[in-house]
Amino acid sequence: MQASDELSAGQKHGPRLGAGWIAPRRQARTSSRLPVARRFPSPDRDAEQLTIHYAIDDYAIDPVIAEGQLPDAFVRLSDNRHYRFGASGSFGTGQHEFCGFTDGFYMIFSETEYYSPQSSHVLSPDTLQLYVASSGDGEYVAHDGEPVSFEGPGTALIIEPEYQPPADVTLAGVARYIYIVIHRNTLKALFAGGEHELPVDVQDFLNGDLRQTAGRALPLSAAMFRCLDDVHGCPLEGHRRRLFLQSKAIEIICQMFEAFDHSEGFTSPETTRLTARGVLKAQQVLADNLASPPSLEVLARRVGLSRSALCSGFRQILGQSVFDYVHGLRMQQALELLNERDASITQIAYAVGYNRASSFTVAVQRHFGATPSELRRRSALPRS
Repeated sequence: MQASDELSAGQKHGPRLGAGWIAPRRQARTSSRLPVARRFPSPDRDAEQLTIHYAIDDYAIDPVIAEGQLPDAFVRLSDNRHYRFGASGSFGTGQHEFCGFTDGFYMIFSETEYYSPQSSHVLSPDTLQLYVASSGDGEYVAHDGEPVSFEGPGTALIIEPEYQPPADVTLAGVARYIYIVIHRNTLKALFAGGEHELPVDVQDFLNGDLRQTAGRALPLSAAMFRCLDDVHGCPLEGHRRRLFLQSKAIEIICQMFEAFDHSEGFTSPETTRLTARGVLKAQQVLADNLASPPSLEVLARRVGLSRSALCSGFRQILGQSVFDYVHGLRMQQALELLNERDASITQIAYAVGYNRASSFTVAVQRHFGATPSELRRRSALPRS
């Protein structure tokens, strides 16, 4: 994002993509529901104004210059358009990674603690934006539009045609999120030949028939949750990391369209959000008590869910039972401890919740296809 005194994407980097307002193909739906109230105050008039730009080179950063400008560590990744940096100040503190894939296609993901809600005016001409969060809060409010919630766990899809006034965007809390921006031209090229498979509102956007900003908040599905974890936990570096992130960005776009298509059949977003919150809390409780995890009844009470809601939530969001999740955590921790070589196999067995070394050995062999001793020997072998 750059200051708004620069020209918009269509004006600066290519031909205009429309000739002003075009009447929509469908009549607007009437509704008797009450308007949604804002949960955060409007930004001040002099609040920061940001503009999303089309050209990928607008986001290139010279590492030498960046070291003197960015407040914390700056790391160049695959190239000057893919970097990681920390930021801290009166707003809060956090770590961010920006990856520009091509003109009009960017991803940024972040883990940031905002000390107070941070609001700004954002102009994103002719773009589709996707927000996926496991935690945090905030909202997007288009000019004369209703708020679209950024409250996590949840997702949001925003379609902003050309010539819209800046929207009000607020982020708050301890936010762990992915934010993807894709320009209309880039989206059209990505789905060339398959436009008919897209949601109708997206087809209108691609055809230049979308007249006003459209947005919808949706629950965090199991597939989107896995994408979020895959992106934040990606161990790859260099160009392989860039390609991996691009594949995940495309997967998120496809998953979001699928959710958008079926959103009328979703259960209550608030009910789904409560379940997702409970599952995320349960994950942390289990990680903190791996050697002696609480029973399902106790765990459910601690996270504010019924036992059945907890179990079904784990299967829906994580794709596995609570038991399988704990087993996976134990095996992951066991492998790390075996590689460190500081503790005996018996000590490691106790550390990850096994009362007998023999039971631990059987579990490890079933999971990894090798005994703990064999795994330890392998980790000691020199790498070519």
